Amino acid sequence: MRICLLGSGSSGNSALVAAGETRVLLDCGISGRETVRRLREIGEDPSRIDGIVLTHEHGDHARSLGVLAKMLDVPVYASTATLGACRLGERLKEIRRGEEIVAGSDFAIGDLVFHPFSISHDAADPLAFTFESRGCRMGMAVDLGRFDEVTAARFRGCDALVIEANHEIAMLRAHPKYSWNLKMRIWSDRGHVSNDQMAAFLERDFDDRAQHIMLAHLSRNTNLPELARQAAIVALQKRSPLLSADAERRVKVARYDAPSDWIRL
Repeated sequence: MRICLLGSGSSGNSALVAAGETRVLLDCGISGRETVRRLREIGEDPSRIDGIVLTHEHGDHARSLGVLAKMLDVPVYASTATLGACRLGERLKEIRRGEEIVAGSDFAIGDLVFHPFSISHDAADPLAFTFESRGCRMGMAVDLGRFDEVTAARFRGCDALVIEANHEIAMLRAHPKYSWNLKMRIWSDRGHVSNDQMAAFLERDFDDRAQHIMLAHLSRNTNLPELARQAAIVALQKRSPLLSADAERRVKVARYDAPSDWIRL
C-alpha cells in the first residue's frame, strides 16, 4: 500500500491511495486538469482510478468533484450530507454513486478497506479515515479542529499517518489580512489544528507505531514547513528520547503546489 498527496493546503487537497491493482482519490480539491497532470507526474495512469472518496464538501477538498467524476468515469463515495452540501445542482444527476459513507461503517474499494469516523470541523458531515490492505494500515485526518479521543484511538496501530499542521499560533494571531472572525474560526474546535496541537498529539497520544508521518494542510500565510516539521520532531524526541535520532527520518511535509514523496508500506 502507498499514498501520495497530490497537493495539500487551502488552494486544494487531493491524495492518491494505491494497493495492488486499486487506485483511489481521497478528495478532489485541485482542478481536474491539474489533478490529471499530477497523477501522470507521479507515474500513475488517470484511467486506472477506481473511485473518489470525499472527506467533506469544502471547496479545497471537493472543487473538481463533478468534473473529475465525469472525466474519469468513476463512482463517488461520500456521505449523503456531504454530497448534498457540495451544491452540484443538476450535475448531481451525473454523479455515479458508490457506497454511501456512514461514520463507523467500513466499506471496501477493490483491495482497500476504509474505516470512516467523525471529526470536529465546520462542515456538514466531516470524516477522517483509516484504510488498510494486506495487513498494512494508514490514517489520515487533514481538516479537524482538534485531536480528540476518537481520533487518537483510531490512529493507534497505524503504520503511517497523514495529519494536519495548519498554522503557527503566533503567525495566525499577527496576520494583518485575516479578520478576527476568521482567526476565531481557525482557532476553534471546529477549525484547524495548529503546530502546537499536532505536537501535543504526537507527544502524548500517539502510540509510536507509525514510521511515516506526513504533515499536511499547512497554511501558506500562517505557517512554515520548517516550523511544523521541527515541532513534530521535537514532540517525537520527547516521547521516545532513546529513539530521538530516528525522529527526523519519520517526518515529512506535504506541499501545496506539487505531489509529495510517496509513503510506501
